Amino acid sequence: MRTNFAPFSAFGLVVLLLLAGCGSSSSGSATTEKPLIARDANGTTIAIPATAPQRIISLGATDSEILGALGLDARVVGVDAFTDYPASLTSKTKVTDPNGKANIEQIIALHPDLVLSFGGETADTDRQLMQNNLTVVDLPAGGVDESLTEIRLVGQLTHAESAANSLVNGMQQRINAVTQKAATAPKVTVYMEVGFSPPPPFAYGGGSFGDDLITAAGGTNIFASDTANGGFPQVSEEDIIKDSPQVIILTEDPQFGGDPTQVAKRPGWSQIAAVQNHRVYAINPDLAERPGPRMVDALEQLAKDLHPELF
Repeated sequence: MRTNFAPFSAFGLVVLLLLAGCGSSSSGSATTEKPLIARDANGTTIAIPATAPQRIISLGATDSEILGALGLDARVVGVDAFTDYPASLTSKTKVTDPNGKANIEQIIALHPDLVLSFGGETADTDRQLMQNNLTVVDLPAGGVDESLTEIRLVGQLTHAESAANSLVNGMQQRINAVTQKAATAPKVTVYMEVGFSPPPPFAYGGGSFGDDLITAAGGTNIFASDTANGGFPQVSEEDIIKDSPQVIILTEDPQFGGDPTQVAKRPGWSQIAAVQNHRVYAINPDLAERPGPRMVDALEQLAKDLHPELF
């Protein structure tokens, strides 16, 4: 399932598309409040609207989860086809097809006063919408800290700062609790997979929020030094086998290789320590692939997988 998260394309890898030379993302008046992030994923200047948007469209499942967590469900008039959480947003008008292609005319007809997208996935759609004088903000893909900042930014954009700050504070407390407990245990080496089918696989590398989750949970990412493809490098099976990680974490849909019972059947993988010691685990893709409010759930599960003696 596509989740509108930066690493996905044909089977789930998305290459970040950065547009240069775009104009301001705001089509109306704005306040003098300084946004927490100056430019969005398209390089577009972000401005805080003078009045709270009342007709919001989400072009990404991560955006939808943030809006839902901030209690803005009633203000959302359209969502992408991959939005499946929270339940209150699943019945909203779908403005993209099952392949993620946006219906520009439909979006314009809904008269949104704010369009949110994520990770540069919809750069062409964003450009077309801005050409029609719509306010678009494409949240950049980044690590855990950046994701927390983006939740607060959405709070600024929607004039829901109090709810956003409360949400982020609660998330940070849970993150700190995991990090502090995990710090007392020896580090374990981890291979965290984005997608396998067809090989070669893609992994969470340096700079990704998945890499941050591994570190916070008390692990060492075997691909932490590989920052290719925005932190989601395509890696060789030979390197994985050679590094023999102690734990393997699968974050993709089972049809793309996310079934722990099938990993030992991959040629050569049976000699990996994680496979031999039955330490191959799966995390719900919706938790692991969306750097929004539920990423802390992914962190807590990851910590249990890495250090079951502590969690």
